Amino acid sequence: MHNHRIRKLSAEALAALLVASALSGFPLAAHAATANATAPAVTETTSAPAATASTALNDSSETPTPTSTSPTDQTPPPKDPSPAPQAPTHTPAELKALTQGKSATEMAAMIKTGQVSAQELVEQAFQQIKTENPALNDVIYTDPTGAAAQVKAVDPNAPFAGVPILIKGLGQAMKGYPGTNGLTFEADNKYTYTKNFVQQLQKMGFIILGETNFPELGLINVTQSNLNGNAGNPWDATRNPGGSSGGSAAAVAAGWVSLATGNDAGGSLRIPASWSGVIGLKPTQGLILGDSTTPSVVNFAETRSIADTQALLTGLMNPAHRDMLQPVPQDLTQLKIAYSTTSPVGTPVSPDAKAAVLQAVAFLRQQGFQVEEHPAPVDGVQLMQAYFLGALSNGSTANYLANHFLHRNLTADDVTNHVISPMTYALYEASKKAPQTVGAAFKGELALVKQAMDAFHQEYPLYLTPTTAVVAPLNADPAFLPADVEKLKASGDLPFDQQMQLIYDAWLHGLTKTPFTQLANLAGEPALSLPTYLSAANLPLGIQLQGAKGSDQTLLAVGKLFEDHHQFKLLDQQVSSDADQPTTSEEPQPPATPADQTVTDTKQAQTQTEPSQPAAEQPGTTPDEPQIATPVDQPATTGPKSSNDLVSTGQASQPADHEPAIAVSEQPTPTLTDQLATAAQQPERIATKPNVTGSQTETQGETLARKPAALTTGQQPSRTLTPASAVRLPQTGNRISHLAWALGSLGLFAVLSHCWLRRQLRP
Repeated sequence: MHNHRIRKLSAEALAALLVASALSGFPLAAHAATANATAPAVTETTSAPAATASTALNDSSETPTPTSTSPTDQTPPPKDPSPAPQAPTHTPAELKALTQGKSATEMAAMIKTGQVSAQELVEQAFQQIKTENPALNDVIYTDPTGAAAQVKAVDPNAPFAGVPILIKGLGQAMKGYPGTNGLTFEADNKYTYTKNFVQQLQKMGFIILGETNFPELGLINVTQSNLNGNAGNPWDATRNPGGSSGGSAAAVAAGWVSLATGNDAGGSLRIPASWSGVIGLKPTQGLILGDSTTPSVVNFAETRSIADTQALLTGLMNPAHRDMLQPVPQDLTQLKIAYSTTSPVGTPVSPDAKAAVLQAVAFLRQQGFQVEEHPAPVDGVQLMQAYFLGALSNGSTANYLANHFLHRNLTADDVTNHVISPMTYALYEASKKAPQTVGAAFKGELALVKQAMDAFHQEYPLYLTPTTAVVAPLNADPAFLPADVEKLKASGDLPFDQQMQLIYDAWLHGLTKTPFTQLANLAGEPALSLPTYLSAANLPLGIQLQGAKGSDQTLLAVGKLFEDHHQFKLLDQQVSSDADQPTTSEEPQPPATPADQTVTDTKQAQTQTEPSQPAAEQPGTTPDEPQIATPVDQPATTGPKSSNDLVSTGQASQPADHEPAIAVSEQPTPTLTDQLATAAQQPERIATKPNVTGSQTETQGETLARKPAALTTGQQPSRTLTPASAVRLPQTGNRISHLAWALGSLGLFAVLSHCWLRRQLRP
């Protein structure tokens, strides 16, 4: 529909248009592609990128074109460096122990104080990528030579001087880096300029190592393309990290870098943050340097700490738009929060996604917030129909690029031959038949969304939902179902209305997994995904907080509450928690006899960890929703365990909000005489009992039945221990022998005392 205008632009300008225009880069729909897609090797260059851009891009324009570089666009030469403390040389193991889990802010401080050197951190990151990326395919290009040149040229006074990062391969141009848009026919294309967003990162002192993986044109909510293949999730390599900034989120989750950049036009920062277990902020539209103020793509980053997120927001903010920011209320708890666990497009929401939100609701209420359940403030189906209208120019732009590189229009055979994705082709076909009123219809929906959200925020400044409706999907789950692919290939013969309905239907397979993120984009509002939940399968799922325009810092302040109360579930913390668990060492036991079999069952139930308090029922929940225990302030490393861990500690069968019951028998508690008689007939046995962590063993001398825990309504009554179990308790034989000896001694002493008294009282 815009071909007559687009043909006036160069191919390079069109590549920029994909992420700078209001209708580009929308990551809406689908899912990981076929499992047999091969992951290409990471491209590595030996040429150092230029310190300044020979061509600049005016990102504030909705139809950007290359312009000559002005002095303000140049990266300034470094200031006269003051001698930095000489960093000691570390072995790889020492460096890993020193830096693992550190934020970019912490690493910058370590460089400034001489604890580590920038070169060490850069080399460590490259080594991790070289070792671990082949199994994940999250980084698609590295530039060690260019990074080394950046280390030498970095301003030591910059706030993040020497901290290595990765940038997304789409829409964040670095001169000399691949600029493919994820299209097979642009595989050899290179950027000839450095975008001002990337220049600002360099001014802040970051060392750029390379590019991360992304899907074709950033169109879908998983990271997969014909050009670069599937990305893997470091939590589970068979799953996708999300899209379209999936490679960046995965790289941060894996610990290769402390932050990596991305962009977001429909959830592309927040969806991967949810599925990869990191922090994803989509700032207010127009707040970041180079971003348009019209709802479209927003550039920012995936992070692992609120401090880094806040520092980035400050450093990347457009100075001309600082007045967009609203002040943070002195008392955050005065902010009324609405929440919803219902999909705005009527699709299913998993129990895990509901549990993540209800857990957050319980935490927020515990902090003093007023939190109320409220349906979506906007008609989600109508919003998505407008959203897909906005995505049409991706198809026309892709066809323009095909003409430039292939010298022909796109065809249905290009889908069959894996030259182009089926959705890109369908958008191209629909763009040819789009009426001239499409632009006005899209703008009209934006106005309605703004009106609805302005009214909503008058009562509810914050809106809480799941970030995603499910945990990360398998890479074997296709982005578009095979039947829909065939329909999309034949969509050129359909009238426009039927084309758009087919696009909606085909995209619904992926949209079902991520229906909550697009609202913030069309409203131009900030939204923040926080890594607060792990499923029973040990997979992360984020919660999303959305606020009114300019409330970015308020969102971060609420996020800091979650972080300070150890609510974040990060991958390296889970790994270190598992690694820190000592192995259980028990003394050898004789084979269990049938009489002893009851001991095993009894012992398993008896050794469960007792919670401090049962959780209160959460207001606003329904019987079919998961009941979430009220969070307590505990280290993140002791977060929710996997189902396997629960089984190993005997907790799997216990409700989360009930105290564990003590397994007992209906037989009466054995008397001391019974125990003495039983002990005389059996050899001494030593057993061990796990401590409260379930990971170590300690001797336990109790032989009497424990008092049953307090019962909760509906819980099975407690029972007493059987006599047979008494002999299996730790050191039972020794204790009973000592007791018998003590009683005998006391009896003898009593007899002698009685005789002595009688002699003393005899007249």
